[in-house]
Amino acid sequence: MKKNLLLFVFVSLLTLFFDVNLYAQTAPTVTSPVYYCQGRTATQLTVIPDSGYTLLWYGINQTGGTGNSTAPTPSTSTVGSTTYYVSQTDGTNESPRASIVVNVVADNGSSILDLKCFNLSGTPRAGSPVIGSQSGFSWNNTPSVSNQYSYFYTINEGAPIDGSTQPSHLYVPQSQLQPGNEITLTLWHTTYPCDLSVQTCWVPCPNSFTPTFDPVNPICEGEPAPVLPKYSKEGVSGTWDPPTVDNTITKNYVFTPFGSNCSKGNLTVVVNPNEPDFNDKIVCEGSAEPDLPNTSPNGVTGIWDDATIDTSIPNSTTEHTFTPDDGQCASPQTIRVTVIPSNTLTDFTWTVTEAFAENQKITITAIADGGDYLYQLDDGSLQSSNVFEYVTSGEHSVTVVDQTGCSMPITKSGILVINYPKYFTPNNDGYNDYWNVPELSLQPYAYIRIFDRYGKFLKQISPNGAGWNGTYNGHYLPADDYWFVIHYLENNVVKEFKSHFSLKR
Repeated sequence: MKKNLLLFVFVSLLTLFFDVNLYAQTAPTVTSPVYYCQGRTATQLTVIPDSGYTLLWYGINQTGGTGNSTAPTPSTSTVGSTTYYVSQTDGTNESPRASIVVNVVADNGSSILDLKCFNLSGTPRAGSPVIGSQSGFSWNNTPSVSNQYSYFYTINEGAPIDGSTQPSHLYVPQSQLQPGNEITLTLWHTTYPCDLSVQTCWVPCPNSFTPTFDPVNPICEGEPAPVLPKYSKEGVSGTWDPPTVDNTITKNYVFTPFGSNCSKGNLTVVVNPNEPDFNDKIVCEGSAEPDLPNTSPNGVTGIWDDATIDTSIPNSTTEHTFTPDDGQCASPQTIRVTVIPSNTLTDFTWTVTEAFAENQKITITAIADGGDYLYQLDDGSLQSSNVFEYVTSGEHSVTVVDQTGCSMPITKSGILVINYPKYFTPNNDGYNDYWNVPELSLQPYAYIRIFDRYGKFLKQISPNGAGWNGTYNGHYLPADDYWFVIHYLENNVVKEFKSHFSLKR
């Protein structure tokens, strides 16, 4: 009897030993069933193994088969139910397999209704999606689907926080939130994932709150641009203007938060130039030109091999090399300095197109020992061309300017352009009541004869007189075209010009 008892104890201990080693670990904890919508993109099944263990997936094999470390991705092409199996192992011993039931359901067109943000009282907020510091989401249930929901939400795109709920609302703990935080909720009926919906909301800021950002290290021009942060140091989300960093120039970027009451933030990205950006210089002979500056126009500091400019030798050119200080992006640069002779512009002459030409031109000829000049008619803009076209009749002034500034500008007036008015309006309003060619008023022997369209002589006038008032023998003549012949001198040559003008009433 005693012998049999000892044998029984030994066999029991041996069986327990093998059982403990065969199933040294319980099956992994799984979530089952899992629901997918037909035709939607599925994700890999997820299970968290116990500490020190890894998963072995067996597909749809309840027994047998070879374990795989890669989780399967269920097919959603067909409505139905499929069971997948997974175990966990520490490398020596393997647990029993746990089952995960995957249900693929058809889309019947239902949806989460009126998903929105709400404050502590549960009143839906109108307008932009903003929630209070004690915050949450509300929605309405679809009558045809059970009132059971699965969800996950993220705060500033952080780790998902998941769960399930039966009430058609969800509170987000105040302890999880900061002013300006972005909260995104993904929600679906637990047994019906086809109505998955997403809503993003923002926590308002307290008054006088301004988002701040860690400074961005300066970059060299052309280097890969840093990415502007989506969130401020305080967790405020928003948009940037401009939205991306320009890697060619130092610029300030303005951050506009999504949350209400939040002030705009700023971040300056410094882009250091690759070249000092000095230009070649032209200096005037004998000028008191200062030494070359130790800071370039775009802010690069450094030293010159020769910072002094000698202006005593006209038409001379010297080279000067600038070496940037250490720690800057810019490379050395060499510029040329040219000394221009002073007072090269001494005078100018002009010619004018023949009187009454359709395109009246004034052509200027500078009297100078070389140089580049700009030309100005009356108070107009400076131009590089020495020809002015379609100039109006009358007296004009012309100014010639040395582009280098090494010669004083010269202005001359009294440049006469002769033309005739194309029409006049003799209605006694004190404006344009007489027709004449006053540009010839200084020629005492010039005269003008006026005819009607049939050649009948009407009036002879002098350019230095008042002109013709549109009458004949004291009677007003009708509105019409009238012809004229002008006799005048040009370059001491007697000339005659014929044309016509309009009388308008």
